[in-house]
Amino acid sequence: MAAFCLDIHARYQCRHAGACCESWSVPAEPHVVELVRARHVRRTGIEGDLFAPSVETDGTRKWIVQRDAGGDCVFFDRQGGRLCVIHRDLGSDALPSACRHFPRKVVIDPRGTLISLTHFCPTAAATLLTPGTLSIVDALPPLKLDPPIEGLDARNALPPLVRPGLLCDLEGYDAWERSGLAVFARSDLHFATCIDIVAAATESIRGWSPGGESLAMRVAAGFQAACGSHATPGWSASRAIERVRFLTMGQVGDDLLPVEGFDNKWNDYPGRRIDWFNDGMKNYLGSRLFANWIAYQGRGLRTIVEWLRTCAAVVGHELLRRTNDSTSPPDPRTFIEAVRGADLLLLHVLDSASFARLVATIEEA
Repeated sequence: MAAFCLDIHARYQCRHAGACCESWSVPAEPHVVELVRARHVRRTGIEGDLFAPSVETDGTRKWIVQRDAGGDCVFFDRQGGRLCVIHRDLGSDALPSACRHFPRKVVIDPRGTLISLTHFCPTAAATLLTPGTLSIVDALPPLKLDPPIEGLDARNALPPLVRPGLLCDLEGYDAWERSGLAVFARSDLHFATCIDIVAAATESIRGWSPGGESLAMRVAAGFQAACGSHATPGWSASRAIERVRFLTMGQVGDDLLPVEGFDNKWNDYPGRRIDWFNDGMKNYLGSRLFANWIAYQGRGLRTIVEWLRTCAAVVGHELLRRTNDSTSPPDPRTFIEAVRGADLLLLHVLDSASFARLVATIEEA
């Protein structure tokens, strides 16, 4: 099956940052447990059981990779090149599925296998500030994995909705996704303006009905007409943060405590006037648009736009809570850490289907 990714992610390769090996509770498939035990794979200095068993309500036996006293995965050799000893000794195919796929976020639909990345991985986050474009290209190894590949499998699902009660055809949805990416790829636009253009185009496209022009034609016309669009009145970044806080309550500590005056501070944030920051934000938002799960979980294209606005707001919140002075420009390291925090919340803690249900009322207006 054909596999695709964004050009900015195409050269991704693990650099052993170790973020995925720290403080995670990783499930392990029975064949992984059996192989590790049979081959006596063990990190030097680790004693006892490497996997913790559990029994589901249906009687199924499950396994979780143990962690050491410092919170690291028992297979993470921090002192030995920051390598996973399973990966080192047995190869990537022997890894638990969650480890083999990280940091890939995958959608599989009739177009092929679409691969984006979670930028909680520091190596993935760095791609946002390195040369590359938001064009869709063929995904090649090592980014492309051999089957089986896990992700949102929509091969037998209905296409995304234009609005409640009206399905896209897959060609039309693909045109909408690619047109949105083309907006974020424009060097002459601010990232906030890009979101406004995608939102305005989407409003025009939502008025389409079958029987005349194709959806793809309507998409082209909608994006062409939307290029002079301005901000949507009434939208609040602080309300978006409240929504994320509601959906992640009890799971993220104080990460989403309110930032006083957040809307004004984020709108006036000095980083928004810096070219590298603006480019990084556009690359980030393009990454959250491409291969997004919300398209198949929501009730229309507006929901995806709301997702993009929310992603930008969470990055802003992460930036502002990391600084004591919201009037000082950020450095690239601060931006990277903010994006990592945002994707940890949005892709690993928040349930995207719950997000789609919570915002479903915006599709009715």
